[in-house]
Order: sequence, then structure tokens, then C-alpha cells
Amino acid sequence: MKKAIGYLFGLASLTLLLAGCSSTKISTTKTSYAPEEMNAMVKGTTKAKTIRYTVDNGQSHKVTVSGGTFFFQVPATTKDQTVKITANSAEKTVTVKKAKALGNYKTIANKYNNAVIAMKMPEKTRNQLMDAQKNGAKTKAKLQALAKTDPAAAAQAAQEQKQAAATMQQAFNNAKKKANGELLPVTPQQGIHNAITQKNATVRLNVNGTKLMGITLITPNEALKTKSGKSEFGTTFALLGNALDAKPKTVMKKFETVMKDAKNSSSSTTTKTIYSNHIRFNTGFSASHLYIYMNK
Repeated sequence: MKKAIGYLFGLASLTLLLAGCSSTKISTTKTSYAPEEMNAMVKGTTKAKTIRYTVDNGQSHKVTVSGGTFFFQVPATTKDQTVKITANSAEKTVTVKKAKALGNYKTIANKYNNAVIAMKMPEKTRNQLMDAQKNGAKTKAKLQALAKTDPAAAAQAAQEQKQAAATMQQAFNNAKKKANGELLPVTPQQGIHNAITQKNATVRLNVNGTKLMGITLITPNEALKTKSGKSEFGTTFALLGNALDAKPKTVMKKFETVMKDAKNSSSSTTTKTIYSNHIRFNTGFSASHLYIYMNK
């Protein structure tokens, strides 16, 4: 009799456990999410304590459910992504839509890094380097023409040009050393990560393969109250805009207007958008930091 009662209790417990598992459901706020800035925020509810999710059948990620609610971020990429969410035996599949890339990462990084390095050079040397780059084709054509009429003079001019180029290269190498810690990496991490971390400016990237999906420039509000902080932020902002082929002067002028409006706003989380040459600059404010999101 005792064995029978024990069996019945055990069977009842198992039945309740299975019922609990089968009643677990996953609900999400949407079935399809469009990335905002660097990622898509997937939100939902469930009675489970934790959920797990995969993106395109990749690595499994665990998320703790708080008060019946969960959320996680999926970095934007150039193609639609399938996100599978599981909790106990329940499953839910949502889609994260593709986003436009800012461009080829190496192209943008090289342009930005060269500009940062040039800023470290003496003004005279920097101008000479810019002139040499601008007039390189013309100089080569002149030397070729001179070689036909006066080979000796052409050879002398070519030697002088070679020496000048060596001097410029040395100046470039010295400036590059001074820019250590301020340059974008040649080979970046994939996904969202901080690529440059300085006292007054942090540059966060979202990289997808060879494509740069988005940039976020982050600056402490306190930094904007100092001359050095404003200078570092302004220079970084302008050089990033230039690397994206935006118009830095136009962007900075509009940004000054955004900052003035922000001072007169009672909201600390107001977002303003600036457009320049197909690049979208979303300016967001928090109680402690200024965020500038750069996307297409």
C-alpha cells in the first residue's frame, strides 16, 4: 500500500513538472527587428528563469530573465539574421533585418589613421606631404618630359625627389609613433567593440567581415567643459566624419546647433539627427555621456 501511494505521488509530481515545462511560453515584442544604430534590441517575456538564443545557428548565449522580461542585442550585419530563442522546451524564432554598411573597413581606417598621423606632424611638414600627394602625378609627368630634353637634369631632379620622399617617410614614421593608441587597428575585431579608448573620447565600432557597419563616438559630458576635452572630441569627430566622406565643417556647424538646443532641453536623453553625404549622425545624450552614432 505504501509503495502504491509513493508511486502515485511520484507520478503526480512528474505530471506537474511536465505540465510546467509545456506551459512555458516565449513572447517577443516583434517578429522582425530592424537595427537601430549598431544593433537590434530583441525584447520578450517568459515565465522561465533563463533563456538561450543563437544567431544563424551559431554560438549559444544565455540570458537571465528578470521579472518575466528578457532582452539582448544582436549586432547589425549586411544580411538578414535568424535568431532562435529557447526556454525549457519552448522555442521562438525572430528575424533581425539587414543594414547598410558605412563602407570597406580598411579604406575608412586607413583614411582616418593617415589623418591622425598627419595631425602629429609639424604644420610645414604636413603641408609638404599634402602637396606631394596632391601633385604626385604632375611631378612624375614633368620628370618624364624633362628626361626627353635634359636627361642629366631629370636624373638630378629624380634624386632630389627621392631624398625628399625619404625625409617625408621618416617624418611620417615619427608621427605614427606619437599617435600610438589613437589609431584604428589594421585588423579589427568582429562585432561591436571599443577600438580606441582615450581619456576624452572612445571610438566604438561594429565590424562585419570586411565591412564597417557603424561607429559610435562616446565622450564624457565633463570633458566638454574643458578646453583639452573639447579639442580632443572635436578633432576625433571631424576626422571620423572626413574618413566617411561626410562634410566635417557642415556636420560640426550643425552639431553646435544641436548642443545649444540640448542645453535648453529638459530631457537628458534627447536624440538629434544630422545628415551629410548619405551618412546619418545621431546625437544622443545621457546624464553622464554624449553619444554620436554614425550609420548609413
